[in-house]
Amino acid sequence: MAECTPTLVAIYDVGYSPERRVAEFRLVPGGGVTLTVTDRDGCPIAERWYERGVKAFDPPGRITPDEGPSFLRALLDAPEMSYYRVVDETPVEPKRPCVHTPWSALLAPGSDGAAPPPSR
Repeated sequence: MAECTPTLVAIYDVGYSPERRVAEFRLVPGGGVTLTVTDRDGCPIAERWYERGVKAFDPPGRITPDEGPSFLRALLDAPEMSYYRVVDETPVEPKRPCVHTPWSALLAPGSDGAAPPPSR
């Protein structure tokens, strides 16, 4: 099964009750990532990640927003924190409607679409 590419990662401040969404990282068509801080008090951790990149250990280094999906995956793989929670909010694509064409085979009765065995 193919791995899903994250396109929207949100940061929540869990120091509030209820927790509140304070920033979001979004994949843009050019392949990079943008940061939007949604809290009036800011989000220092999100701003730091955006400026310096996310620390990676294998191989050692930093993954920057210019690396797009890899940066978003690194955010999701970051160690858990006491006051912030990183959440994948990538929209789920709706299933395409089933379209029958003259070339579509009609499913035979049965739970798996298989035809029943012939009678003797």
